[in-house]
Amino acid sequence: MAGSIMLFSGLQRSGKTLLSVIIAGYYHKKFNIPVYTNMNISEFTIITELTQMPINREPKILLLDEVHFFLNSRNFKQQADYIYFLNTICKRNILFLGTTITPDMVDKNLRIQLNYFVLCKKDNRKLYYKIFDIQNNSVKELHFLRDQDLYNYQKYDSDEIPNMFKFNIDDYIKLNENKSHFG
Repeated sequence: MAGSIMLFSGLQRSGKTLLSVIIAGYYHKKFNIPVYTNMNISEFTIITELTQMPINREPKILLLDEVHFFLNSRNFKQQADYIYFLNTICKRNILFLGTTITPDMVDKNLRIQLNYFVLCKKDNRKLYYKIFDIQNNSVKELHFLRDQDLYNYQKYDSDEIPNMFKFNIDDYIKLNENKSHFG
């Protein structure tokens, strides 16, 4: 899944962060793939800007919670910055996981490059996920019982606000130009 973009969307408390953390945790544990995130999760590396993630071709996961805070089109310079990043995800072997309340809050440049879109909903008993595989034009539905076993996978404080994140592309480009990072 490296080189892919997944966007999780749903109302607050719909389970979007939970599923994104479970997916990142699975790849981290099963394949020893490092996870970089703006969330305070002890088993992942906490970062606040793009340059804190290694610039290499090794598989890695970037998990950004509340991505609509910093991937919007309000500022042209900021938009140009993250478009550069989005266009290099595959070359950098990154699985990018982002959560948002609604896809309309996220810039179109991210939405048009999605590989997977996950719609998240809940009721009093279950969490429901509809996973759209954009490339293969298919849909898979999952549901989980909202019980203690499910929340044992939760390794974060769901009331905590995630750290802000900077796509400081000028510095990221400088790191990319240094070919020693691509051993």
